[in-house]
Amino acid sequence: MRGVASSETAREINRDILLYTIHHHQPVSRADLARLTGLQASTVSSIIGQLIEEGWVLPGTLGRLPRGRRPTFVTLNDKHVMLGIDLRPGKASLALVDINGNLLNRESLTFSSSNQPSDAKKAVQQLCKTARSMRSSCRGKLFDGVGVSVSGRVDQGTHRVLFSPNAPWAQIDVYEQFQKVIGGTIEMDNAANTCIFAERWFGEFRGATNLMTISISEGLGTGLVVDGHLLRGGGGIAGEFGHMPFDESGPPCGCGNVGCWETQASNRAALRYYHELVPENTLSSFQQLLDLAETGDPRALQAIERMTAALARGMAILVAGLAPEVISIVGECTAMWPRMWPIIESHLIAKSFTARIPRVVAAGDGDVARIRGAAAMVLHKKLFRRRDLEFLPNSVASQMDG
Repeated sequence: MRGVASSETAREINRDILLYTIHHHQPVSRADLARLTGLQASTVSSIIGQLIEEGWVLPGTLGRLPRGRRPTFVTLNDKHVMLGIDLRPGKASLALVDINGNLLNRESLTFSSSNQPSDAKKAVQQLCKTARSMRSSCRGKLFDGVGVSVSGRVDQGTHRVLFSPNAPWAQIDVYEQFQKVIGGTIEMDNAANTCIFAERWFGEFRGATNLMTISISEGLGTGLVVDGHLLRGGGGIAGEFGHMPFDESGPPCGCGNVGCWETQASNRAALRYYHELVPENTLSSFQQLLDLAETGDPRALQAIERMTAALARGMAILVAGLAPEVISIVGECTAMWPRMWPIIESHLIAKSFTARIPRVVAAGDGDVARIRGAAAMVLHKKLFRRRDLEFLPNSVASQMDG
């Protein structure tokens, strides 16, 4: 038996559609909102009035018409800000992000990358102190909460990190530390999932109902939208394809197995490839390898290309099994995208059993994508008044784009 949407459900859907349309067309009049969305003018006026009362939307300047009543344009209230945090092994990036995705203030921290719980607790305490200071700087703004993108899988019920093979976050209660120091709304999720949230609000593929993000850093993780819903799976750990068996003769992985995909296709893998080519080198970070590759160093480029080939092999497996429309690659490695993309494209074409391959895009600055995603988690809960993530159908998204 098919379910029937209540009038309240329909109103919530219309509210979502209007918020997205304002976001992507602001400043925009009520008449144009009705035209872009196909909603009745009375419905648009009623919901916009409610959004103005709630403080999410502001009435703006008056438009000009050849005749008749001058329309009032509306915009999102950019006084709403969130604190987005990208928490990784040994470092963190923080930024205040407004409702339109603009980064207003940004800080970076480095700390011990030790796996000892005591060091992890000190790192999170340092992070909380900086976060509290950044929140205090929000005078005159409407602070909606803190979002944390973490290198690990998070139980959305208990807020505990369940699985974090490359960092010690599962050994301490990160969420509790933030609650003690900052309080208020705090959302945490895996880095790849947060990038899904960023795409949902800030991205250009909000109409894609089958979407994959691949977050590449010290490890490798994926976020998956299948038929419009964020896939979490049993225990909330769906998407850990970085730990699928890839090469049984490969190096040990932080998860305890050997030869996992991330041991072949992550930042650490690329750095290892370079050390194999140049044993006497002193490089200690992936950024140093990138800097060297951007100068045209042939062995640095060879290491990046080898990492990319392994990435492409794993992607071909996921494409065959999950059939995403869009794949978004997130990470510092995308600085080398002009060299990476031909390798990925040729491999996907060679292994595809259909006439088309997914659209593959580089999300750019990995830290920024994850920070925006962390902020978008908070925005999603506060603005859309729920925690589940659904994508707008393609038909609705295309209507919104006019």
